[in-house]
Amino acid sequence: MLSAFLQGLATKLVEAILGRLVEWLAPKALRSVPHRASPNCPRCGGYGVARWAPARARAVFLLSLLAFGWGFGFTLLGVPVVVLHLAVTAVSAVREGAGHLLPALLAPLGLLVPGALLIAGAFGLSWYHSHPPRSCARCHGRWPRRERDEYLRSVRSTTYVCGCGQRLRVPRLDGPARLRCPRCGNERATPASPAR
Repeated sequence: MLSAFLQGLATKLVEAILGRLVEWLAPKALRSVPHRASPNCPRCGGYGVARWAPARARAVFLLSLLAFGWGFGFTLLGVPVVVLHLAVTAVSAVREGAGHLLPALLAPLGLLVPGALLIAGAFGLSWYHSHPPRSCARCHGRWPRRERDEYLRSVRSTTYVCGCGQRLRVPRLDGPARLRCPRCGNERATPASPAR
């Protein structure tokens, strides 16, 4: 009875630790992918904003989320298994000879499929996040429908801060531009935007 209780407790503890680890690592792994636009909420900075995206983009998002989750999980669980397998094989190779070393060196190839799933899922998610935000479940912010190209142009624009603290966004231009702050009315010249 006590062993069953301890086994159940250990299982719940491992699940909680893995859940926290995935909850902490997954957004960091997704943010390391070069997004065309930020996956965060423009208002509160939270992750996981609903987007103005067509139905096929939502389907790609769900498939990418599954692929990323499976790839991330199997990579997270597979790396310690491969390292442990290599260590055990190296110890046995020292004792018995180097005959078992070649199959052990092929063990890291088992991480290629989860790694490919992880990368494909991350790029699918980054494509979904290039659509304009619709709503945020965290801060309950809402944004009107916009076209994707217009949204990406505004995201890639340069932001300047006026002396009064107002943020001014300027799309990339060929030459310098003059900005007038809507809050204080000061006018400011901007340097030429870098070429694309």
